Amino acid sequence: MLGKKIYIITPEQFSYSAEKTLLRILNARSSINAEVLSFGRIAHRVSLEVGGYTAVNLSKAGKSMILSSILDKNKSDLKFLGKNSEDIDIALRFISELKKHNVYLNDIDEAISKTEDMYLKTKLSDINLIYGNYEKIINNNFIDEEDELSILAKQLKESSMFDGSYIYIDEFVGFTAQEYSIIKELINKAKEVNITICTDSLETDINKETDIFAPSKRVVKKVIQAANGVEIKEIHVQEDGYKSKEIKHLEQNIYKNVITQDAQYEQNIKDINLLLTQNPYSEIENVAKNIIKLVRDEGYSYKDIAVITKNMDEYESLARAIFSSYGIPFFIDKNGDLSTNILVRYILSILEVFEKNWSSDSIFSYIKTGFLNIEKNNIYLLENFCNKWGIRGKRWHENWEYDDENIELMNELRLKIIKPLNDLKEQLQNNRTTNEITKNIYKFLENNQIIQQLNKKIEILEQANEFVLASEYKQSWEILIELFDELLMIFGDEKITFEKYKELLKIGLTYSDLGKIPATIDQVLLADVDRSKPKNQKVVFVLGLNDGIYPSVNKNEGFLNDKDRKFLEEINIEMANGTLDNLYEEQLNIYKILSLADEKLFLFYVSSDKSGGTLRPSILISKIKKIFPKLQEKSDIISSQTEITTQPITFKELLLNLRKQKDGEQIDELWEHIYLWFNKQEVWNEKLRIALKGLEYDNEPEKISHKNIRNLYGETLNVSVSKLEQYKRCPFSFHLKYGIRLKEKEEFKLNPIDTGSFMHDVIDTFFQECINYKEMNENQIEEAVNKIIDNKLNLKKNYKFTSTPKFIVLTSRLKTVILKAIKYIVEQMKNSSFEILGNEVEFRQKYDNVELTGKIDRMDIGTNEDGEYIRIIDYKSSTKQIDLNEMLAGVQIQLLTYIDSIANQYKKIPAGVLYYNLIDPIIKSKKNLTEKEIEEKIRKEFRMKGLILADIKVIKMMDNTLETGSSATIPITINKSGEISKLKSDIVTKEEFTKLREIVNKIIKQISSEILKGNIELKPMYNKKTKTATCEYCEYRTICGFNPNYNSYNFIGNKTKEEILQN
Repeated sequence: MLGKKIYIITPEQFSYSAEKTLLRILNARSSINAEVLSFGRIAHRVSLEVGGYTAVNLSKAGKSMILSSILDKNKSDLKFLGKNSEDIDIALRFISELKKHNVYLNDIDEAISKTEDMYLKTKLSDINLIYGNYEKIINNNFIDEEDELSILAKQLKESSMFDGSYIYIDEFVGFTAQEYSIIKELINKAKEVNITICTDSLETDINKETDIFAPSKRVVKKVIQAANGVEIKEIHVQEDGYKSKEIKHLEQNIYKNVITQDAQYEQNIKDINLLLTQNPYSEIENVAKNIIKLVRDEGYSYKDIAVITKNMDEYESLARAIFSSYGIPFFIDKNGDLSTNILVRYILSILEVFEKNWSSDSIFSYIKTGFLNIEKNNIYLLENFCNKWGIRGKRWHENWEYDDENIELMNELRLKIIKPLNDLKEQLQNNRTTNEITKNIYKFLENNQIIQQLNKKIEILEQANEFVLASEYKQSWEILIELFDELLMIFGDEKITFEKYKELLKIGLTYSDLGKIPATIDQVLLADVDRSKPKNQKVVFVLGLNDGIYPSVNKNEGFLNDKDRKFLEEINIEMANGTLDNLYEEQLNIYKILSLADEKLFLFYVSSDKSGGTLRPSILISKIKKIFPKLQEKSDIISSQTEITTQPITFKELLLNLRKQKDGEQIDELWEHIYLWFNKQEVWNEKLRIALKGLEYDNEPEKISHKNIRNLYGETLNVSVSKLEQYKRCPFSFHLKYGIRLKEKEEFKLNPIDTGSFMHDVIDTFFQECINYKEMNENQIEEAVNKIIDNKLNLKKNYKFTSTPKFIVLTSRLKTVILKAIKYIVEQMKNSSFEILGNEVEFRQKYDNVELTGKIDRMDIGTNEDGEYIRIIDYKSSTKQIDLNEMLAGVQIQLLTYIDSIANQYKKIPAGVLYYNLIDPIIKSKKNLTEKEIEEKIRKEFRMKGLILADIKVIKMMDNTLETGSSATIPITINKSGEISKLKSDIVTKEEFTKLREIVNKIIKQISSEILKGNIELKPMYNKKTKTATCEYCEYRTICGFNPNYNSYNFIGNKTKEEILQN
């Protein structure tokens, strides 16, 4: 054959491995006349030679976009298809199947007329409608890639490319009708056509159920028919490639129906390994360990090793992570996914910005692609800014005037982002056709120098030896331009929405193939059983040999079921295999995989899947054990044998074992030697020292030095009472919040602080403006309150309350609460001899080197013959009562601190400390209530809660209407004898008030001292009565790692008032 033309024809996915084999077997000189081709490549070459077709080739992506449009436009006429996005894939696959098997529209019409099965008739009618529309669109304009082989079969008659050549057709499991037509023409043209078939004989009488080679023999039969009388020679290729007798024995016996004694291999096994692992993770990790040993200890190269799976989706991410951690170079034989490509995300995000009306999510998707050249830190600042201020929609087009330290920078970034997008949107505003959108997007890419930026990224990747990603970036641009061209040619001046255009583009990208080439020669191949079957692999790992996977249990028959396909076959319409024939073909594939290795074969199966579900071994496992009775199965479930692999992995294993040892477990003595080895290595010594320090770590924080305390708080601790309470709830939480000022990312929402501040502000303004409030009726109060609220809502600082429909609804409910609250405050004050002395009163109190600050919501004053009395009112937007146990624990000292300070400052007698709850009460009753009864129940819900001076005169000053019974204003009940009911009233004597003030002063000094000493212990508060801990709602709980098994609580007790006052 010297000097003769030699062609090796393989499926496209095998062309790379075929080229490698060709170069390895033939020397450089003789390989000049030998060429590896696929049927698709032949079609392209012959078309260039013969000519005659001027239509544009239509890619799979273009085809998918056309079918999407057809399904969308004919939705109402379709019965089975057109209901969801998956139907595009069904239509795409089915039309491809029809074309590959030379089935035309008139054939479908014939099938529709002949079948009596209404379901099949309806399905075929759907396909006929879609197929017919598709053919109309592409007719004379495009050539479907599936039609290329039909055209090739015709053009080969005029071509001289294969005249007198030697052709070798290899690695095909079977052929389509189109391919048989091509083979027939090649037989007529070539000197020799050699077709390799994996079979034990060329007999054409077959039993599909018992013969593993039945699919191959069916191919032989059809090839003979295609040869049409041409003499056919049988060449039995003797496989002498096996260096392992065991693997050869497995190949010869794996599919024997009965394993007799003759089929059993009685010698010791060294080349076949069977491993049971816990789950896919440990399976891949064991593969990695074995690969390391093969390369390090047995002289294999990475390229000698293939890892084969039937479930690439299950193993791909695991293999990437684990192989990388073990330093194993690898190549995954799988087309890349364009959905995560930065260029694709950039273009789709532009369309999403317009489609979603400038939502912040879509804008940040656009920014984060990296093509706007905005520094990462500025992106984070901007994102936090937008979350904080609720930037979305039209606000991106307004100049931002918020009270923010970075406002100038934020506006600069805003303009940089939206100006180019605004320009593009403006150009597309009036004439929104596919043509206009496509051309303007391309112009947008040019104006923003996207191709130059992409090329720069490619250059950086190549310099970093990231050739796979660099190749992906190159291909992404080429694919995108091809898609743009197809969009223009297919849809032209058709009117289209941004949403539909984006959908078409996404569909096109989904069906675009992003090919991958290996970054280096010496790397492990991870391949899918159904996609690639590498040759000349010395070592093969087969993963997931479990029941339902080897062989698979695929009950999904597809759009046409086996019954449908049988009917079509009976009327001479031959389609692709049904599920039963696919099962026979799968058995042949499994045989090929198990016989792939030349020297070593590793067979893995797992006991459970990723989610912990139990899995059984494949029937093949028991069969292999029968063939090799001396095969020893290994398992990582029962074995804890120490294995030394790479230094980084062994270092991690060492640390795990040292942790076990610290926890009192026994470890292998080998780890002591490993520890000594790492300790002597300069590169590992420091890492080991740091790691050992980490093993001693506990989560108890150290005290802060006096110097750092001064840096944090200055010479004088300026603090509010509520912050002191926070310290007692948890010192560590206080330090994070007020010491180092650690806070959660601010989000745009109405939180309790916002609503509480707003209600306080409105109430304060009402009593400032309405001095004669006691003379106002309900209508006047409502009018005044509504006016104040409306004025407040118009202030810039309160813009949040009316910024979204949801917030407007919440604000409306808030108005109701405020109106009710003020109504009952006025009513209470009308029935009281106390007057409001001040609202939002500034509070300041000095304790040694601590200064307390705050604001008192309301301060009331009352006078009788015994003196002047003062009471403190605190507005709360949730139900709150005074709990002396919480006071004693230091978490409820605010009101008593205020009353102590104000009583001393104004020389007044403390009359009470009270909470007024700003709520919208829900009244429940088992019986129907009158309006008056409902009103009375609501009034009681607004009754103040707290502690009142046990003085009947003062009590009646607070509620002039109270004679006997329960007060509607304060937590007091007067019994029939006119005395205060101690059981039903929250009272303290003057002496008890003094005692409580002393306790609180002592607590303040103690808390302040602890803060200034730098004590930030991890000791949250636990309430024994409610059985709740402050950790439950703490924003820092993921930081401290508090664990009640190792850390301790401070406790809120459950003492009586008498027990507390006796302290």
